[in-house]
Amino acid sequence: MSIINRFLTAVTEPEFKLARDLTAMAIADGEVTPEEKEAFCALCHIEGIDERKLLENLKVRHEPIEEEIPKERRAKEDYLKTLIRLIGADGYTAPQEIFLFQIIASKLGMNQMDVVGLFMLTTNRQYFRGDVGSKVLSSFLRHQIDPMGKTERENRENLQAIYDTIAAHTPTLQNEETNKELLRQNLTQASETFLENKLLAKEFKRAGLDYFGILKDVELKIFLKYIG
Repeated sequence: MSIINRFLTAVTEPEFKLARDLTAMAIADGEVTPEEKEAFCALCHIEGIDERKLLENLKVRHEPIEEEIPKERRAKEDYLKTLIRLIGADGYTAPQEIFLFQIIASKLGMNQMDVVGLFMLTTNRQYFRGDVGSKVLSSFLRHQIDPMGKTERENRENLQAIYDTIAAHTPTLQNEETNKELLRQNLTQASETFLENKLLAKEFKRAGLDYFGILKDVELKIFLKYIG
């Protein structure tokens, strides 16, 4: 059962209840873009859900939930990571689910690149078994990284934006050397996550692009930018 399908049930799990109520708030406040609304309708169609019934259900359940919304950024990120694991539980992230996730993330004050960074930090073997995380990441990254559909420059720029986001999410401590090591580890982990993704690797190879070389170049560039 998908997250959106659970919105029609008597939700008791905190993660699903908050996702539903944040979506209801976005709809009620008129903050859903035409693209997101279209994706929302498409997801209803895929799940066999009566869109009108769902919207009525969300409006009925729309009520003040300020006490339930995480206040600290770390708590917000932890919650969104939980949603990523729920969305990707079947090994695939549909575009419509990503739009829904973005609606929820936006209500928590996150932007598009924050979302990308969170997916990068979550779709690894710490959270997913085997190659499930790679499949989820590939389906999610389709709009950002597309070796056959974008130029090398566009792919490099999008990769840089992703690594930049990961660097920005890396916590800083008082010790400068420790900060450098944490940054290096996070950026290296991002490269390893990409390199483990055989689907992306094959597409870069088909496009005649040096997948490993591009990743390591971008990793070094962002590392130097932040330790400068």
